[in-house]
Amino acid sequence: MAIVGKHQHIYGGVAPNGLVLFGEGFTSYKIKDGTYIVEFNQHFSSVPAPVCTINGPEWKTFNLSISIVDVAPYHFVCVTSSPDRPMNCAFTFLVFGNI
Repeated sequence: MAIVGKHQHIYGGVAPNGLVLFGEGFTSYKIKDGTYIVEFNQHFSSVPAPVCTINGPEWKTFNLSISIVDVAPYHFVCVTSSPDRPMNCAFTFLVFGNI
C-alpha cells in the first residue's frame, strides 16, 4: 500500500480460499465458489479503479478468467471462473484512487 498526497495504491494477492497471500491495506474473503470480496482498510473518497489478474500455474489457469462485478469506495467484488462456472482461483490485484 502506498499513499502519495491524496492518492492511494493498494496491491495484493488472494489465495483460492480467500486468504491474503501478500500485500497490505486490505482484507479478503471468499463469499462463495469463485466469488471474493476485497475490503480496503483506508476507504477511497470515490470509486477507485481495480485491476485484477488470475494467478497460478499455466496448466491450472489457462482457461480461467476474472471479472470485477462490484466496486465501491470501501471494497470490490470479483469472480474467478472457467468458461462454464465460477471456480476458486488465486488472483492478484492493484487498486488506485483518491482518498
